[in-house]
Amino acid sequence: MIVRYGKNQKGKTVKLAVIYTKEEHGIGREKFDFDAVSICEKLRYAGYKSYIVGGAVRDLLLNNSPKDFDIVTDAVPSAIKKIFRRSRIIGKRFRLVHVYQGKNIYEVATFRSGGSESHNNSFGTMAEDVWRRDFTINSLYFCPFDEQIIDFTGGYKDLAKRLVKPVIPLKTIFLEDPVRIIRAVKYSVMIGGDLPFFLKMRIKRHARELLLCSPSRITEEALKIMKTEYSADIFRRLASLGILKLVLPGVYEMQKNSSFYKRIEIFDNLKKAGKISTESLSAVLQPLIEDFIIGIHTIGSEPLMTMKEIVDDVKIFLRPITPPNRDIADAVKLIVRQNRIKVKPSLPYHFRPKH
Repeated sequence: MIVRYGKNQKGKTVKLAVIYTKEEHGIGREKFDFDAVSICEKLRYAGYKSYIVGGAVRDLLLNNSPKDFDIVTDAVPSAIKKIFRRSRIIGKRFRLVHVYQGKNIYEVATFRSGGSESHNNSFGTMAEDVWRRDFTINSLYFCPFDEQIIDFTGGYKDLAKRLVKPVIPLKTIFLEDPVRIIRAVKYSVMIGGDLPFFLKMRIKRHARELLLCSPSRITEEALKIMKTEYSADIFRRLASLGILKLVLPGVYEMQKNSSFYKRIEIFDNLKKAGKISTESLSAVLQPLIEDFIIGIHTIGSEPLMTMKEIVDDVKIFLRPITPPNRDIADAVKLIVRQNRIKVKPSLPYHFRPKH
C-alpha cells in the first residue's frame, strides 16, 4: 500500500489518497474491457492522464462482470475529440465525450473541479474530481498502466465491509439529485450489504423529492435496475423503504402478488447464466409487465382488447417511466404469444371512427 500526500490550503502536509497495488487488489488490466484500456492508452500517448473509474472497478473487486466502463482524464473535451476520430461532444450541464469503438460507446469525462457546481463546465484535477462522485464505492480510480487502484475516500475498505457511504455531504447529496436515493438502494443490494442507519434515515426524509424528478431520469434508473442480476432484491428493498410506490406505483401494486418476484428472479438467474441479453429493452421489460398483462387480459375465453389497447394500458401501468413505444409493443407481442392471450383484431383504418 502506498500513501499519496499533498498540501492543504494552509500548506500543511496531509494524506490525499491510498494507492493499492495489483498484489493487494488482485485485478490486472486484462480484466477490463479491451477497448476501454485502448482509449486510456491513446490518451496517455497523447500526453494526458487517464483512468477507469467507478462501477467497473467496484464490480471487478466484487468478482462481478462490469457492464459499463467510464473513463476520466485531464484532457478537455475538445482535445479528446481531436484524438478520437469517431467521437462527439455531448452535454450542456457538463460536457463530456462519447467515443465510438465498434458497436460500443464509451463515456470519457474530464476531471471536474471540486469547487464547481455540477452544471458548470469547470475542469480540475483527479483530487478534486473525486469529491464530485456520489458514494465511496464508486470513487475508485484504476490506472491501466501501473495496475494500481487510487482511493481518496476510503471506498476500498467500505467495499470490503459492504458499506454504502456518501462522498457528497449528507445534508445535500439527495437534495442535489434525488435519483441518488434509488442508486444508493441499488448499490446496497449489489454489494451484498445494507444502508447505514444515518443514510437510511436521510433517504426516508428526502424520498418524496423523487416525485420532482423527470420521467426520463426515473426511466433510466428503472431500466438499469432491470439490467442488473439483482433486480428482484432491489425492488424488494425499494418497496420496504417506501420508495417503489413513489417512483413506480403500478409496479408497487403488482409486486404484492407472489408470482411477480418469481418471474423477476427467473429473469435474474437467466442473466447470471448469460442466457439472456439485456441489450434488448423489450426483453428487459417483459418480466416487469407480464403479470400485469396476464392479470387483466385473460378474463374469460373471449378476446378483450386489441393489441394497441393492451400496449396503451401497459404504458399507463409503467408511468412515470417512459420506455420507447416500439420496445413496449415488442414486449407485449411476445407476452401475448407466449401466454396465448386472445386479442381482438384491430379495425382497418377506413373503418375507424373519426374523432
